[in-house]
Amino acid sequence: MLKNLVFTVFMILAAVSRCHAAEDIQFRASARSQVTVGERFQVVYTLNAQGKDFQGPSFENFRVLTGPNVSSSQSYQIINGKMSQSLNITYSYIIQATTEGTFEIDPATIHADGKQHQSNKLKIKVLKSSSPSPQSSGGQRPAGEQEDSRSHEGKKENVFIKAYADKRTPYLGEQVIITYKIYTNTQISQVSIDKLSSFRGFWSKNLMDPDRKMEQKRAFIDGEEYVTADIRKIALFPQKTGKLSIEPMELTCVAQIRKEGTRRTRDPFFDSFFDDPFFNNRYQNVELKLASDPLTIDVRPLPEEGKPAGFSGAVGSFSLRSGIDQTEVKTNEPITLKYVLSGSGNIELISHLDVSFPPDFETYEPKIINDIRANASGVSGTRTFEYLIIPRTPGNFTIRPVNFSFFDLASKTYKTLTTPGYSIKVEKGADLSGGMIYSGVSQADIQYIGSDIRHIKHLPFHVFHGHHMLFASRIYYILLAVPPVIFLLFLLIWRRQIRQKQDAARQRNKKATRIARKNLKKAKAYLKSGNEKEFFLEISRSLWGYLGDKFNIPPANLSTDNIRQKLLDRNVSESTVKAFMETLDHTEYARFAPGESTSRMNELYREAIQTITSIEKELKK
Repeated sequence: MLKNLVFTVFMILAAVSRCHAAEDIQFRASARSQVTVGERFQVVYTLNAQGKDFQGPSFENFRVLTGPNVSSSQSYQIINGKMSQSLNITYSYIIQATTEGTFEIDPATIHADGKQHQSNKLKIKVLKSSSPSPQSSGGQRPAGEQEDSRSHEGKKENVFIKAYADKRTPYLGEQVIITYKIYTNTQISQVSIDKLSSFRGFWSKNLMDPDRKMEQKRAFIDGEEYVTADIRKIALFPQKTGKLSIEPMELTCVAQIRKEGTRRTRDPFFDSFFDDPFFNNRYQNVELKLASDPLTIDVRPLPEEGKPAGFSGAVGSFSLRSGIDQTEVKTNEPITLKYVLSGSGNIELISHLDVSFPPDFETYEPKIINDIRANASGVSGTRTFEYLIIPRTPGNFTIRPVNFSFFDLASKTYKTLTTPGYSIKVEKGADLSGGMIYSGVSQADIQYIGSDIRHIKHLPFHVFHGHHMLFASRIYYILLAVPPVIFLLFLLIWRRQIRQKQDAARQRNKKATRIARKNLKKAKAYLKSGNEKEFFLEISRSLWGYLGDKFNIPPANLSTDNIRQKLLDRNVSESTVKAFMETLDHTEYARFAPGESTSRMNELYREAIQTITSIEKELKK
């Protein structure tokens, strides 16, 4: 209520003082008379009365950075019961000189007291950027220059950015987190990054979501309070040793800078009243270009003492586990072998593991599944290497243990993780035949089984006498007819093979349900006898075999992605596909988690029957 009462008194006094005002209306422009190319300076238009409809000049040959920014100042005096009022309204621009020469800035116009008023012209001399800008003539600075100078001097104190590194002397491959913070003690807007820092010699990973809201905090620097926020956070992994430089990051923002001017009044009552934001317009918006300081990271080499022979550059903290879906198979049946690497550090830079397979196994490049998390604390997660291997010959084989070495940052020593080895028993399958097989991960090694290399046969040569002409002879026409005949024979044989393949696929499709039921019947017998291992194996064969026969997919090409796509292409509902995939997952999990209860085995058996039945019904629609 006190503020409302004071406001009412002020309005009454202002109305009375207007009757006593006898001061002439003045509208004038001021700016520095000499600047250099690229320099920013302020142009100020001052009116000593209330005005409206301000029209600024076009500022040809100059670049307008901001403006017009409107502010006002008022002062009051009460002497012998009489109050006098002084009012000033300013319209300011921040402009930049772009071209050398002498230029005139046209007058601005404004309406005040029912009339249009025009300011004076400005004459600006623009010098080369290498030339110093002298003082104004007469040794006196134009109006507004002192205010602009003080505003520029306070820019670095009002808003600035800094870059921080959590460590300056990391090891080769060790994670370094770079945080860019902005500090401000004034209002800012339109923050845009002009130039990102370059990280030559580092592998980088962004740790901040660009769409997230910045979390603001308060900080004190040299006794002054600032609002600070993280604008960018990067995880760096050095790829070479020595001193590596990180260039500054540059950004642009618009800051609300308070203009330094003469106090309106010394009266404590009116000072506290007019400092209210309702009356206080002594701010201007200024475009600022900010840059962080460059950083230098001194990367140390990893110690040579205790370095394992198979070390591939992993640095951090890791764990390794493995699993195989089956160890007793028949020839040409696929086996899935997984290695799961977990931990924090340069995990994304680990591209392979040193896995050795028997030469009689057909192997493929591993499928790599990443589950990497990047947050404020750094990079961590899991990286799964999934191998598909197919034994081609019967016998007993061994997959040797896999060793993985890394440099542990906590103990500053090398550590080696080892997975268990696997013994695989391969029995002869029905489809085993001699011929050519492939081995090795890259399938580069080829072995030929069945017979030795045959020698080249030397055929007798027939010499014809020179007086016999081939053209238009009987042999000539026979040779002309041979290619079309061979093409027709090839076409007939090719079409016949297509029909045979179609018939074989159709027969396999018809038998799919019957074979699946047969396998489920075996699974039920193992369920009753309590043989968990054989039970889960038959459930897995029933599910995989049913869809392999239904879609005529060889065992080597069976995968969850392939099966899912085939079902969706045949208009099987998403819920049914999801139920089938969950049944497969439950089966695989149960195979590697011994000790399942009988009730769980019964439930899995019912899931398999229900899933196959649902798919069969939807495929027949």
